[in-house]
Amino acid sequence: MGDVLLLVPVIRSLVAAYPDVEVKVVTRPKFAAFFEGIDRVLVYEADVDKKYAGFFGIRKLFMTLLARANYSVVIDMHDHVRTMVLRSLFKLAGQKVLVFKKGRSEKKAFVRKERKIVNPLPHTVERYHEVLQRAGFDFPIVPGPYLIPSVESKTILSDWLNKNKLDKNDRWIGVAPFALHPSKIWPISNYPALIDSLIKKYAAKIFLFGGGETEIDYFNDLHELFPEHCIVVAGQLKLQQEIALMQQLDLMICTDSSNMHLAALSGTPLLSIWGGTHPDVGFAPYGKGKESILQISRNELPCRPCSVFGTKTCHRGDFACLTNISTTSVLTHIDQFLTKTEGLTR
Repeated sequence: MGDVLLLVPVIRSLVAAYPDVEVKVVTRPKFAAFFEGIDRVLVYEADVDKKYAGFFGIRKLFMTLLARANYSVVIDMHDHVRTMVLRSLFKLAGQKVLVFKKGRSEKKAFVRKERKIVNPLPHTVERYHEVLQRAGFDFPIVPGPYLIPSVESKTILSDWLNKNKLDKNDRWIGVAPFALHPSKIWPISNYPALIDSLIKKYAAKIFLFGGGETEIDYFNDLHELFPEHCIVVAGQLKLQQEIALMQQLDLMICTDSSNMHLAALSGTPLLSIWGGTHPDVGFAPYGKGKESILQISRNELPCRPCSVFGTKTCHRGDFACLTNISTTSVLTHIDQFLTKTEGLTR
């Protein structure tokens, strides 16, 4: 999801600079909402798990796309086995095809167990931008926010907030504690103490973002602990409506996850907690400064990072990159941020 999200700033910037350009984005159906409302951007929802599964499915997808338009250039922004097949078919059909530079060897050197090469790598947005420049489109990246919910989504959110008697009289803080891999998840046992402190100090309303039964069960437990302050968003709102809610938050607390990218591209202030991955590999919250990142330094833990996207295991066996980040440290960063923004709004 993060790879697709980070395409949005580049696509928005491209069509803003070139009024005569039309873009067709081919992506999974569940990611189509990211491009909703962008002028001259058409999304073809490709269900590669069912309708377009396997080689013959990709061939069918190719034939469908080829019949629908005459493309000036086809760009592979994923460089995955499926897209390799798809771009090869476009090449055979005489189409101009380019591939973005994924930087696999650089990333591998950054995360290997020994003799790491840890020079900061280009952000994924920069990699997408570069291949479009090679395609002949020279343009700057426009300022965010990049995810802009529709009027309908804002109206549905407003109705949901009214139904739950939620008025913006206090601090609204989002919490998105989960990620796909354990090496990216700050211990969830820390959140009750963190939330308790935020409630006592700021009388904050805590909005819980995520998805799936396990996550929702955990959020329901938090709601039972803090019934007047914890609001379960997971499973209640659709993606565009969640984005509209994120834009009303004073802060999002998250891991290196899709919710981090959603918040960053929505223009939401955030604090992201990093463990086995590292922002310098190219997936930092786009448009945010170092104050939005909390991590154990490599001087303390030279094994960081151990992977590009996260893992289930830890070389040390203790996930020290996450367990060594104390609740007090997280609270200190939150306090510094909220105090600073309070001063700016007076």
